[in-house]
Amino acid sequence: MSIESLLPFIKEIDRLKLIERNTPIHAGGRVENTAEHSWHLAMTVLVFEKMSPQKLDVNKAVKMALLHDIVEIDAGDVIVYAEQPNKKEKEAQARDRIFGLLPEAIATEFMSIWNEFEDGHSAEAKFVSAIDRFLPLYSNYLNGGYSWKNHNVKADKVIGRCEPPIVGGLPELWTIASRMINESIENGNLKN
Repeated sequence: MSIESLLPFIKEIDRLKLIERNTPIHAGGRVENTAEHSWHLAMTVLVFEKMSPQKLDVNKAVKMALLHDIVEIDAGDVIVYAEQPNKKEKEAQARDRIFGLLPEAIATEFMSIWNEFEDGHSAEAKFVSAIDRFLPLYSNYLNGGYSWKNHNVKADKVIGRCEPPIVGGLPELWTIASRMINESIENGNLKN
């Protein structure tokens, strides 16, 4: 393995900066891109690490946060509240192509971590998934329900998509998220 053999992957992942998501940055003014989301998620994993109800391999959890949406380079971003036909197939194809740019040992490790996140059973996968669902909710709370309003998302859909993974990975965070949802309903930023 040489540094030069890693450069095609490094070049390819730069494309994450071009994938616009449906959630604006907290300060408003523009939507975030997938690279920003992945970085924000990884940083939040580090900040929340001590709050995890289970012992974590934080190195694996950070890798998971950075790798979990890499497939959006090919598959694109779909808002979590939308129907997502063929999502798993598109993402599996993207995973194979993108990680296939790496030497086998690294590709195998990254695919394993990506698959572990998708399977959602490990402590790390549950923890990262909880935060991954919380951050867009938090953004909507801070920016007046921007994505919820633009996509006509109702409170029951937010609860249905966010409560199970948040409770499953970081139950204390659901108390905060639930309060944010209720406040958003009360102030008209989320329809009940």
